[in-house]
Amino acid sequence: DRPDVIPDGCVNFAFLGQFADTPRDTVFTTEYSVRTAMEAVYGLLGVDRGVPEVWGSVYDIRTLLDSAVCLMDGCSPLDIDLPAPLALVKKPLLGLVRGTVLEQLLWEHKVLRDGML
Repeated sequence: DRPDVIPDGCVNFAFLGQFADTPRDTVFTTEYSVRTAMEAVYGLLGVDRGVPEVWGSVYDIRTLLDSAVCLMDGCSPLDIDLPAPLALVKKPLLGLVRGTVLEQLLWEHKVLRDGML
């Protein structure tokens, strides 16, 4: 729905910020605006330099875990009271992560707390 930063055939015109489309990025952020401006300048002036990569937080489980805890005001998402059928399987499922890298990751990002396993 948005044009490329430098539309095909353009030699002296480019779209910037939220008015342009650039892959794998989130619109309406400062980084997006800066990245599209860099793409425009480098592309129009023929500068052989790369634009900084988009930070892959959407694919980073550590960021997602930290965000979940943050959204719950510092509480673990595992503290939520679940309906009875789910509450019955919560403890056995958590037992499956014991001694794994996943357990370590959950501890490091404050999803697991004392008494949860």
